[in-house]
Amino acid sequence: MLALEDSLNMGQYFIIANLDKKEYIDPRKFTAGAKLWEICVNTTAGVLPFLLRKSNDIGSGGDIKKNYKNAGRWAGDRIAVIGDHDTTGLFLKVELHFKEISEEVMAEFWDFVEEKYLGPREWEAIPL
Repeated sequence: MLALEDSLNMGQYFIIANLDKKEYIDPRKFTAGAKLWEICVNTTAGVLPFLLRKSNDIGSGGDIKKNYKNAGRWAGDRIAVIGDHDTTGLFLKVELHFKEISEEVMAEFWDFVEEKYLGPREWEAIPL
């Protein structure tokens, strides 16, 4: 958990929360940064379609070929990208009271995308 004083000096960091299931993912656990730009250009952005997928079909061209527990886990739920500078207190509430599911989601995500096809895992390596 980041102390607010430290985060104000370093910029704003974000987590992605499911407000209905009371779960969240921490982009820092995805070998990515947690600032908004870093989330947008790295693996965290790819995880969202995996979590939000709405389909019960398995195996159709380029789609999911296994029955992953987390594929579609957040489909239809209220999702928020919450910054630690948000004045509502939601960031701290999520960190203290919601379940973090980053590691279990990442294990399935890496298997799904067959890590070798994902490309650079560090946002600094992505050419602009």
